[in-house]
Amino acid sequence: MLKLKPKISPFTRLSTEIRQSSQWVKASGSSTTEDVNIEKLFVEKNVQKLLTDLTDIDLEHKVFRPRRTSIQQRSHFALMTDERLEKTRERMREEARRFLQFVPVKEPRQETVQTLAKDAELKDFDTSKFVFTDITFDATDQDRTVVVREPDGTLRTANPEEHDRMNRTYYQKPNRPVNPPPLFSDPYLQQALDKNEHEFVLDWSCWFYEPDDPAFVRLSQLIFDRINETNKFHVITSTRHFGSFVFYLALNDDIPKLLNYFGSFGRLSDCANLIRLQKAVKPDWRVTIAQGDSEEKIVKDFIKQNARFRDQIGDLLNFINNGKVKQDQDLEKQTFGVRERVGRMDRRKARITSANVRGVEGPLAELSEEYPVKVVKSEGSGERDAVEKKDEGRGKGRWRSRDQNSKEDKKKD
Repeated sequence: MLKLKPKISPFTRLSTEIRQSSQWVKASGSSTTEDVNIEKLFVEKNVQKLLTDLTDIDLEHKVFRPRRTSIQQRSHFALMTDERLEKTRERMREEARRFLQFVPVKEPRQETVQTLAKDAELKDFDTSKFVFTDITFDATDQDRTVVVREPDGTLRTANPEEHDRMNRTYYQKPNRPVNPPPLFSDPYLQQALDKNEHEFVLDWSCWFYEPDDPAFVRLSQLIFDRINETNKFHVITSTRHFGSFVFYLALNDDIPKLLNYFGSFGRLSDCANLIRLQKAVKPDWRVTIAQGDSEEKIVKDFIKQNARFRDQIGDLLNFINNGKVKQDQDLEKQTFGVRERVGRMDRRKARITSANVRGVEGPLAELSEEYPVKVVKSEGSGERDAVEKKDEGRGKGRWRSRDQNSKEDKKKD
């Protein structure tokens, strides 16, 4: 009989061997070398600095905007001097930087399994698979031993999906069901993205999956590609996912649309940093950047050496040549969408009374201004309650006085 040890670390830990190609690099459209170490490249000091500079910190509209939470919190208002106000803002920026820590970019675990034994005598013993999980106290979710007995008698290691599913089965956490939520696949995924809920889906996937889960890598790539296709960069700016998103685009030679987005708002420094990031990710890139080059020169050299991207960077060319930037109306609409959803939610939770039922806050909303609203039952019932309560008090007073008189008569007798 096969005797298993408590832990089989070679089967569950990440392989340290160099992969032939990274799973974060698309098979087509990229010239990234095959022996690149994506994990090491992502945490390099220069790359992290460029990603941090590209992640704009929008305190009011993004980082500390109203969010849907299970715990209600009251707004806090305070009178401050200018000095204390500036210190408070700096403290909020420091807290925002902590919230915007990037999601790690990890290579997915190998989906190949290793055969441990083949027992022919167990063949066709059952039509279902048997999963054996190590639930000892010192075993972690990463190195926990999970093996599967196939119906043909083969004993093998579990693949990443089976391994993580057993972890979620034995060690449950809130909002982390055993099976992946339907939101992580179409058509529900596309419906959420149409409502600009990209950040919500990515946040939930970070809670549900491990960063080296192949399903998490595939889901992240799918959302990143759809953001780039639809030019919805505003939904992911000032979030903890923006660094991974920009790094993914730079890996796959797909920065023109994001470059045009920065140029449409006149963010020349961000355009230059994005080109620097592309050069840091791919040192053999044909665009040359000297140490003393200005931001404008870096951008102009990129445009000159990549004429094939002119159709995708029209707003950037308009800013470079004419100095015109895109109006902030689109950005205002994007941030207003969040406030509008929160406002509608608050109005739905408002208590309907006879005082506000005729107004916009009532069930008819804007229709109340076009049609007259007459309340009969609510007002009438309130008046009757008041009359009954008043009469009830009078009745009690009369009976109370009669009882007192009868007691006094008995004392006299």
